[in-house]
Amino acid sequence: MNYKNILAVTLLVLVVGVFSLLQTEPWKVVGSVMPAGEYSATTTDSTWSTATTKCKDTLTGKLTLGSIIVTKTSNATLIVYDATTTGPHADHATTTIASFPLTTVGEYTFDVAVQRGLCVVVDTTVGVASTTITFR
Repeated sequence: MNYKNILAVTLLVLVVGVFSLLQTEPWKVVGSVMPAGEYSATTTDSTWSTATTKCKDTLTGKLTLGSIIVTKTSNATLIVYDATTTGPHADHATTTIASFPLTTVGEYTFDVAVQRGLCVVVDTTVGVASTTITFR
């Protein structure tokens, strides 16, 4: 092989390599979540009072309930409403999204859109559980 052939092969490999690198677009972020599409979280824990019929945590507006992660169990029952209050009000609790006992550690995935907000009610008179609620 002469000098011209070596130079041509080297140039061809270099062009193919640069073209391949540009095709992969390494400067772009790769992932499954678009900006502002990530989940936020709130928790329920021992700081909650023992009132049993009022929203313990309220997130207002249209959003998505991602999941409820039970991290500490009790005999309490968790109820999630598509509402901003359980009292008489325009946004009172009319749609129950979930209601279950907090007796098992685990994750419950919903990915449910809510229109009014999330109203979380936990009866802590029978023991305090700990949960993490994700939303976006």
